[in-house]
Amino acid sequence: MVNIAVVSGGTAANSILDVFQKLADGETEAAHTTPEKKGKIWYILPISDNGGSTSEIIRVLGGCSVGDLRSRITRLIPQESSGLRDLLSHRLSKDPIEAKAEWEQIVEGSHPLWLNVDPPCKQIMRSFLIHVHTEVLKRSRNSTKNFRLELASVGNLFLTGARLFCGSLDSSIELVLRITRVPSNVQVLPCINTNFTYHISALLKDGTIITGQSQISHPSFDEKSNIDKSTMGAALFNNGSTMSFNDDVVLHGTRRTNSISLYRPPTTTSEESDLSDEDDEFETPSYIHPELKKSQLHFNKDDSIPLQAPVERIFYISPYGEEIYPVAYARVLNCLREADTIIYSIGSLMTSIIPVLILQGAGDAILHCSTDKKKKKKKKKKKKKVLLLNGSWDRETSGMTALDCMNAIRGALNYSMMFSPERKKHGSDEASDYPLSSFVTHILYLASGSEIPVDVRAIESMGVKCIPVMNALGSSNRYDLTDMYEALAEITRE
Repeated sequence: MVNIAVVSGGTAANSILDVFQKLADGETEAAHTTPEKKGKIWYILPISDNGGSTSEIIRVLGGCSVGDLRSRITRLIPQESSGLRDLLSHRLSKDPIEAKAEWEQIVEGSHPLWLNVDPPCKQIMRSFLIHVHTEVLKRSRNSTKNFRLELASVGNLFLTGARLFCGSLDSSIELVLRITRVPSNVQVLPCINTNFTYHISALLKDGTIITGQSQISHPSFDEKSNIDKSTMGAALFNNGSTMSFNDDVVLHGTRRTNSISLYRPPTTTSEESDLSDEDDEFETPSYIHPELKKSQLHFNKDDSIPLQAPVERIFYISPYGEEIYPVAYARVLNCLREADTIIYSIGSLMTSIIPVLILQGAGDAILHCSTDKKKKKKKKKKKKKVLLLNGSWDRETSGMTALDCMNAIRGALNYSMMFSPERKKHGSDEASDYPLSSFVTHILYLASGSEIPVDVRAIESMGVKCIPVMNALGSSNRYDLTDMYEALAEITRE
């Protein structure tokens, strides 16, 4: 039995979830493993995507991105709830008129997708879909807030409706997990539990700043409009003028809980905010960075077109485009502390993995060595931290080596400790500089055919163990899942 924390994005990692489930179930067959003998799996996902149908939800209803969360949940839904899986993974037509007619059928309960859903679940699901439908209609009083239903994900709209009703993103995720009967040892966690919109930017090595996750990871049909040269640098890196959301955000090098918002005064005390780790809904900000206003409903899905220069670093921004320092969700930090094995999964390194790792507190949690509560002693078993290297480059990582990818993780986690309570206790204002082996202990890579160069000697000289994994039959950039499982199982037994 092993407890696993998987840091990942949405689609790419979905193909290897069975490997993680098998690891958590232990050496025996899953069918013969009792729940109490199974390990826990925590999937930690980013909430900063602003592309596709998610961009419409953000534009009209506000709140964070739920696309990756929905993608992971639907992949985890068991066969016994296949009707709900089909419903939540369904996308409306790309034709606006057909999409509207289809959505109305879903809301009123007459769509064929409902035929395989149990009546009690149907009524629960419809309640939240009706709620989000009502919220969309309310916004339509302003003509600029008309919701574009084409290509909308039913699962994204359901999660948004549940979040608006419950006032908590985490609660809405828990609701879906329980309704769909996802195994109880599996948790899906947003890296920030929020009702607000969080965006990221990328600083490239030539000084260019690209604003918005979709603009970073997918080339725009009008690429020039997404590029902002370093004329914005003064605003982006002037930490003294940074503003805050109602979530935990660091300002002026200090953690402030429920600090003054751009949108309205806080309604809870600091103590209440710490206890709930949630926030209130807010109205549209008076100013939004121009790049964040642009529709990302339709974008070029070819992610092989490289950026004009390598990524120097990724950071979170306020609606003004200024750098901010959000604090990771408390449940996420607890999971990273308690996990026996942390896996940086395959997927988009810069826009799926790094946005989780740069959150304040992430590095401290990953470094944490849990203690035996009875004996008050540190565990002898060392925490494993495994990078599953992609089999090929993408737009964000073109030209990078395996060592470059690991150093990006190291840099992100050192950055996440910029305002570490431990460092502040000792009066240190200097950036953390932990070695690579503090954050990555093993790297799994394709035994042959990988585009990404792996210098085994250089990597192992830094204290990281390199483990080749067989390719899937007939594939040059995909892992053989059986061999991947054997490699990960061997690591967890060390």
